[in-house]
Order: sequence, then structure tokens, then C-alpha cells
Amino acid sequence: MLSRKRVMGTGIGILLFMTFLIYRLADIQLISTKSFSKKQVNLIQESVNQRTHRFTINDGRGFFLDRNGELLSTDVKPQIVVFPNLYTKDWPIVAIANILQLPPDDVRTMIQGLKKPSSLPTNHEISIQQMNQINDMEIPGLYAQLVTRRKPLPFANHVIGAVGEDPDLITRRYKEKMDKGTISLATKTGKNGMQYTFDPFLISEGETQFIYHVDRQGNPLFGLDVKYRTQTNPLYPLHVVTTIDKRMQETVEMYLDLHKLEDGGAVLLDIESNELLAMASRPVFTSDAIYKHENKMTTQQIPGSIFKIVTAAAAIEENIIQNDSRYDCNTNIYGKEDERQLGFLNFEESFAQSCNKTFGELANDLVTAHPNILEDYATRLGLLQINGWSGQVYHLPHFSHFYKEEQGQLQSGKKEKDDYRSQLAISQTAIGQLDVKVTPLSVANMMATIARGGEWSEVKAAQSVNFANGTRLIDFQDHKGKQDTLSSYTMMRLQSLLLHVVKDENGTGHSLQSLPFQVAGKSGTAQKGEGQHFNNKWFAGYFPADKPRFALVVVDLKHDTVNRTTPVFADIAKKVMEMSKKGR
Repeated sequence: MLSRKRVMGTGIGILLFMTFLIYRLADIQLISTKSFSKKQVNLIQESVNQRTHRFTINDGRGFFLDRNGELLSTDVKPQIVVFPNLYTKDWPIVAIANILQLPPDDVRTMIQGLKKPSSLPTNHEISIQQMNQINDMEIPGLYAQLVTRRKPLPFANHVIGAVGEDPDLITRRYKEKMDKGTISLATKTGKNGMQYTFDPFLISEGETQFIYHVDRQGNPLFGLDVKYRTQTNPLYPLHVVTTIDKRMQETVEMYLDLHKLEDGGAVLLDIESNELLAMASRPVFTSDAIYKHENKMTTQQIPGSIFKIVTAAAAIEENIIQNDSRYDCNTNIYGKEDERQLGFLNFEESFAQSCNKTFGELANDLVTAHPNILEDYATRLGLLQINGWSGQVYHLPHFSHFYKEEQGQLQSGKKEKDDYRSQLAISQTAIGQLDVKVTPLSVANMMATIARGGEWSEVKAAQSVNFANGTRLIDFQDHKGKQDTLSSYTMMRLQSLLLHVVKDENGTGHSLQSLPFQVAGKSGTAQKGEGQHFNNKWFAGYFPADKPRFALVVVDLKHDTVNRTTPVFADIAKKVMEMSKKGR
């Protein structure tokens, strides 16, 4: 009896196991062929992929151009594409070698060393003429083609951003395209920077490839015919014409590295158009750690004395400055002897030499009459809002040129309002300490606003989105004047104050006097709080001061005893002026 039960149990177990295997086979072969397992694997497509050899000429993703039409995110180069499985002894190796100006044995060795479709690994670039000569020979399995490849990440690292696979984002953001079959879960999308913000326009509508099919042994299935497959819409891929000047971007990055500014960065704006010419943040991220380092130029930083521009603007506009007033700049805002013994200074001298006591006293006088006055003027100068271009673009209601740009703040929200009303707290806020934080982008825009005489505008990072034939799909119009501007008199006084920071022998920017043109600007040093071994060091300004063309901000977030910001500012400004005179 026990033996019979055992046999029945074993039989039922085998039957269940066989039923499971049959179901599993049916699931793979018939039921879930296009969405197998939790990963939604397309088994039909994977089967085709196993039997397909391919060489991608262009991944179909849109790309970025600089303001002069030069490629930013990609390189396009002539290459010789080889399908090694189709190689035969009949190939005219000598003729190929003569065109490429290489020894025939080297060419033969290169081809025989390839295991899959690849570009011929020559040590030098081939010309368009050589490419055409190769194609004229009509050799099956050997093709010359302009191949597009993505540039290494370090160039314009945080501005352009990176691409990579993100199945969750594809599913969430592009369900309609998934349903149509124009993209798959493996389609690359923007991860950060402009690659992310412009992703709806850049995402691939189909790759351009050479493909051919093989059997299990790797032999061609359909003769020697290599297929050329491309996306069906000739207007794609789209491309973004940015406002970036490639040469100026290279200049900014070069001098940040040359002066070993390892944490911080720089922002360069065109004052007339209010367009971004260059932006670089340090440290850069890598392809292995895309989110490890954020863009320091669009995130909150402690400004220190840069914020005295706001306090000065409020004092001028509210007419509380007495021309004969002198401020005791031998003492600090805590009522103690200051490290810098500057003596008794008037308002202009206090700004040029960055006396904390003066602006602490002025701020307390201002706040007594208007409790929110510093916040009001910081807003009017653009420091507390988003400064990058943003708005409705087609069905995208909150489209932005800058990735995750932050707003500035005067208060952290962690303290009661009464705590910010104390005389010391007001003084600390007036000199850009306590909880004051702004982005370097907003500071650069403030400088451009002052240089223009008061007209505020959002900063553009792109001029247009274009079809493949160059026709414009989207034109980004200027977004100007969203807040109250200051009087022309106040702006004129601010321009004079910024000029004397450099012009006066005791000014904190006097080292910039050596430049062949005048600079107007403001330095800033910000303490980060207890336990921090480094300060924030800034220099923000515009040049040439008499006919402003460029606004530039340099910030070192790891300032020790070496002043890197002013030398970096000087080198960038000098090189930019040289390029602008040459028509660049």
C-alpha cells in the first residue's frame, strides 16, 4: 500500500513537472514572445539579434551644435567598415593599401584580426577622397562611411550631460513611442544636463546601421548582401543649436585645470544677448558615476561679499547713504577688532575694500523701515529665482534649458522669523553669510543685468531646435523683465562701485588692473561654518567696463590660502577678448 502511494506521488510529481516544462516552453515560444519575464524581454528580437551582425553608423539620437555650427556632443569621421566574415582572399588588398597609404601586410593583418564588424583600426584619419575611392571599388563587406560617435564626457561635462539606458524612464516618459515600436527599453536617453532636458527632441527614432544575418556557424544566410538600414523620416535626427561658443568653453575649462581649481567652476555670458557662452563645473562626473558630482554653477552656494551688491543697491535706491558718513572698518559685525584694519571708510571705499561693518549697519537701517527689504532687492536683481530659460514648449509645460537649476535663498526655513530679525542675523545676511545661498549662474546674470543698466532676462543655453535639413522646429525667444527693475541712477552707482573694486589701489580686485582693458566686478569670501576647512572664494564681474560685452563669474569652493579665482578670471577674460577681436 505504501509502495503504491509512493508510485502515485512520484507520478503526480513528474506530471506536474512535465506540465510546468510544457507551459514554460509555450510561454517562451507562443505566449510571452515579446515581453518575457519581469524585464519584458522581446524574445523574437533577441533571437534575431543573435543571428545578426551589425555596425552602427549613427545611433539616431539628436546632437548639439555650438553657436557657430560646430559639433559639441559628437564627432563625425570617415571610417572604413569591415565585415570580417565576408573577407576572402579575392579582396584587392594591394589596391586598398595604396589608397590608405599603408603596407599591404598591415592591412591584411588588421582585417584578419577583427572578430566582428568594426572600423579598420588605422593609426591615422582617412580623408573624404580616400573614403570615396574605397566605395568606388564596390567590395562586398568593405564600406567607407561617415561614422558618428559620442565625444568623451569631460568636455562641457555638466552643460551637455551624458546618455545611457534607463528602462524606467523609457516606460514612464515614452509609452506612446514604445507602443509604436520606434524605441525600445534599450534606447539611450539623457541622464543629466541638456541631454536630459532636451531628451524629448533628441531621443532616437531609429539607428543607421550596416547589418547582415548569419547561421549558427557564423556564415552569411542571405548571400553576401549587407543591408543599409536607416530611419524612415529624413527630417530626423533633430539637432540643438546651443548658445555655447566651443572655443570659449575650451578656454574656460583649460584655465580651471591650469590653476588647479578642483571644486567650483565658471560661468561666461554674452551681455547683449544674455546667452550662455561657456559653463564648467568641477569636479567632472564620469560615465561610471554620472550623478556623483552635481553642476556647482546651477546649485546653491554661499556668496559671501558678493551679496553686498544687493545691500548696496537697496541702500542707494532707498536713499539712506550719507555722503559724509564714515564707518569704523577696524571692527567687525560682532563688535570685535577685525582681522583687516581698514580704518574709517566712506560707502564707496567700503564697497571697494569689502568692509563688513558698513554693510551690516546699512542693512539694519534698511530692515528697520522695511523688514523684507533684502529679500525684495535680491529678487529684483534675480538672485532668488530660476535664471535659466524656462517655459511652455509644445506639450511640455515646464521646459528648461538647465538641468535641475536651483533657486537662491536668504533664509533656510529652519529658524523662526524672529531669529532673522536680530541685528547680528541682519548683518550676517547683508554680507552673504548665515543662510544666504545663490547660484553662480544667477550671480553672472546679475552682473549682466547691471552692465546693461538694469534690464533682467532669463539666460538662454540654446537658440533653436532644428530638423536634419536645418529648418527650425523651435525658436527660443528672449524672456525679459519678469520683476521690478531698479532705477537707472542706482544701476549707474552700482557700475561705478564695481569699477572701483578693480580701479582703486586698495580694492579687492586691484590685481586685474594689469589687463589691457578695464574690468568691473566684486570679490567674495564666504565661510562655510564650523568644522569646514575651506571657504568659498568668488570673483564676479563684466568686461570691458566701458563697453560691456561679457559677464564672468569664477568660484572656488575649496579655497585655502591660494587665491585661484582672480587669476582664472584674468586669464579667461584676456583670452575671450582676444578671440572676440578675431571674430570668434
